[in-house]
Order: sequence, then structure tokens, then C-alpha cells
Amino acid sequence: MFARRLMVSNFGLGARSFSTSGTAFEAVRAAAKARAGVLLQRDPIVIERVEGFEAEADKYFQWLEYVSAEKFPREFFFKKGSSAETKWMELEDQRESEWYFSPETKPESKSLKNETVGGESGEAKEINKAVEIHPRVTKADESGDVKSLERKLDRTLYLLVKDSKGQWVFPQGALEGEEVLHDAARRNLKDICGKDMSIWTVGYGPVGHHEASDHTTFFIKGHILGGQAKPNNTLASDFKWATKEEIESAVSSEYWQSVNPMLSTV
Repeated sequence: MFARRLMVSNFGLGARSFSTSGTAFEAVRAAAKARAGVLLQRDPIVIERVEGFEAEADKYFQWLEYVSAEKFPREFFFKKGSSAETKWMELEDQRESEWYFSPETKPESKSLKNETVGGESGEAKEINKAVEIHPRVTKADESGDVKSLERKLDRTLYLLVKDSKGQWVFPQGALEGEEVLHDAARRNLKDICGKDMSIWTVGYGPVGHHEASDHTTFFIKGHILGGQAKPNNTLASDFKWATKEEIESAVSSEYWQSVNPMLSTV
């Protein structure tokens, strides 16, 4: 609609002349002052924590599935006397102790811990390997390091840069020559944030746009696979990885209205 309005009002060109004339296309692009940006995101690393009613409902449905299932043949899946079998029996005892219906209807159950488990030939036993469980709250969360990718592990983070005007925006810049949108977006990201990031852009078309008074920016969606942003002090003076809520408080209200529909709620 934007390109069509420019065609008709500024150039008086029909659809046929626009599609066949390279000069007309360049004129439209120049009049629109199109820019290309990247909506670069880091996906959640851990699942979102559930609390309250949602957590209790999830626990109930898991239990309901458990009591409705056929008896699990542990002899087939676990080596007798192994640590894996012992852990499974402990979990089974925990599940057996739970009952969400009337207490009078609870069936009698026998603890599996009291069973004698013998090993196979040679009485071989597996060695329990200690598994270190890392906390969901990282050092970056505790220190408030917004430049770290190891923060807000259960949320989607987006790359914001502070441009030459001191405004927080997604990495973006002008199209050069006959560049197509996705090529310009990747080049602008590299020019602004350096070459130390490995990224993957999704498709060739934009996921949204922002219309300013003097230009229109079209955004290509991308995912960071490795590395880190290292912006130069010419095109960007600072950067941070922000959640949706943090983006709302950082960018202008007009910018937020345009980019909000492109952002994940997780």
C-alpha cells in the first residue's frame, strides 16, 4: 500500500510500468527512503517457569496421565540393580504417595524401596555421577548485565543499539545501490555490530516496518547462533539484549507502536 501510494501520487505510474521499469522502481525506493533493519533475537534457553494455578494444573494432568497408564515394565528398560532403576523406583514411590481424589478411593500400594534388588553376574553396579544443576538466575541477571546473552534464560531477547542520535533502535541502515532488502539488512548489521556474530536470517521478506517522517525501515527477522555484538562508535555507541518489556521502556512511543506486533510474548 505504501509503495502503491507513492507510485500513484508522486509518479503517476501504472502497475505495468512499475514492474517493468527499473528507473521507476529506483525512483519509488528513493522517494520512500527505504531502510533495512534486522530484528535479531536470542531464543529462550530454558522453558518458562510456571507458578500458582498453572503449575498445580500441570502437576494434576501429569498425575492423571500416570494413574491412567499401563504398568511400566521396568525389568525391560532398566538394568537390575542399576542407579537408573533405583532413581526410577524413588520417583515411582513419590507418585504413588499422591492422590487427588477422595482418600477413601486410594488403592493400597507397596513401596518399591523395600524390594531387594540384586545385580547381574558379578554384582556389577553403576557409579552415580553427580549432576550439577545450574540455577535459572545467572550471574548476568544478578549483576544486571544487559549486554550478556546469558540473562533472562526463559525469555526471548532482542538486540538493541543506541544510534548516532542517542535513540535505542534495532540495527538498521540505508540500502546501497541495487541491494535487495535481506542483503542490505545483513550488511547493515555487520557494519553496525561488527563481524563477530554468526546469524541466520529467516526468509527474504520483512516481518514488519516502521514509518518515520523521513524514511521507512523494513525489518528482516534473524537469530543469533554464536558470537556477540561489538558496535563501532560511529554508527552505534552502545548495545543491549532486551526483553519485550525492556524494549517498550527504552524506545520511543512511535517506534514501539510499530515494532510491538513483531515481538514474542515469551
